[in-house]
Amino acid sequence: MSEIEALVLREARLLDEQRYAEWLELFAADAVYWIPTRADQQSPNEALSIIYEPKSLLAVRVERLSRREMHVQTPPSRTVHHVSAIEVDGDAARSALIVAEWRSGEARWFAGRVTHKLRKESAGLRIVLKRVDLIDGEAPHRAIAVPL
Repeated sequence: MSEIEALVLREARLLDEQRYAEWLELFAADAVYWIPTRADQQSPNEALSIIYEPKSLLAVRVERLSRREMHVQTPPSRTVHHVSAIEVDGDAARSALIVAEWRSGEARWFAGRVTHKLRKESAGLRIVLKRVDLIDGEAPHRAIAVPL
């Protein structure tokens, strides 16, 4: 298994284990987490995005998730991130993703393709861009509190 494949799988495990601070450390200082509404979207300026967050906003998300009084996460979600079909191309990885989320007696499912753009830094491999293209990105979505 390559270092890139290991990072993609580790990221999924950290999210499932609710280890959000460790998950955030996988991102470079200039990283962006993006869920566009359209699969062919080249820029967040072309159309609305479901999520478009630089690392500073991801840090706010992580801090909120660590507080138990966050109403959209009381009780906290339990998730399984199923990552498959990982293809490594230079400093990028593409994969298929299915996320099952269980919270308050309700299941939600997300499916899509993920692109990770990565960079080697002194602290190790870091995510510069995580882009999740949902198969139903243009559909209405309730708040997505736990990262996909």
